[in-house]
Amino acid sequence: MKEHIMQTEQRFRELLDRYIAGTCTPQEKTIIEEWFEKGGDVNKADLHLSAADESRLLANIHRKQGARLRTLLRTAAIWAGILIATGLGIWKATEKPENIQPVFMAIATGKGEIKQVTLPDGSVVLLNANSRLYYHPDFSSHRQLRLSGEALFTVTHDKSHPFTVLTADSLSTTVLGTQFNINSYDKGDDIQISVLSGKVAVKKPGSLPDTLIKAQALRYHKADGKFAVLHDVTTETNWSKGQWEYENVRFSDLALLLENQYGITLTSLLDPKELQTNVSINFSKKQTAREIMEVFCSLAGCRFRMLSPEKIEIY
Repeated sequence: MKEHIMQTEQRFRELLDRYIAGTCTPQEKTIIEEWFEKGGDVNKADLHLSAADESRLLANIHRKQGARLRTLLRTAAIWAGILIATGLGIWKATEKPENIQPVFMAIATGKGEIKQVTLPDGSVVLLNANSRLYYHPDFSSHRQLRLSGEALFTVTHDKSHPFTVLTADSLSTTVLGTQFNINSYDKGDDIQISVLSGKVAVKKPGSLPDTLIKAQALRYHKADGKFAVLHDVTTETNWSKGQWEYENVRFSDLALLLENQYGITLTSLLDPKELQTNVSINFSKKQTAREIMEVFCSLAGCRFRMLSPEKIEIY
């Protein structure tokens, strides 16, 4: 049964690839468009689409269905669905009509890409690589966003309309006017919210808000739900300059960095939990992935090999 399901998914993925490339038959084209019109779900690892493929997919579908398009490209557990197009898109939840959520605008970045966006209220967002940001269509009146990835926010002051960012595990960060950074990648072990100026309130459902001021950060560990407040934080936005600083690089940190910035998957034949450096390290975008691996392995006491341009294995 499992083998049959896998074969079916593989055939569908091949059909989807042909649709994106524009080489499918008219009958195959109808199957794909009807499937998406009914709210098809591609939230499976083997059906994951790159940002470029998502753009081409939208272009093909949009020409056919126009304003009736209701495709779901689910990218995170907190989302009912998302549709990306050249960094901008829309999503709509597949709920009963009375429960349908507003159509959110979306901004996306690819591997190694940084994008700056000015929101309708004048706030500026610098979006790190491989990230997704979604905001309310009437943003000036509803300053609500959802983030998957990392972003630096410079918020326009508006006392009447609080600025709120929702991340994984329903963590919400609310400000009136400030500059802060949020790191919340789906594959990361932690969520970190750092304040550069002003003050923010961070809250999780069922708990009291934690207030952070300038140079403070809150680190939330996903596995056990524990919080830690950090002080004298000054380097959390170095990524905007193409630099990454780590106090103690873990395997999970390195894997996330290589995936987001270089499009490389890192695996290990050793226990990933034992792979860490225990020293502070600065990496730069000027370094190649191989150079970064050489530094890490020299400090962590391991070796690595390039299995392909997109895969590295530690042993």
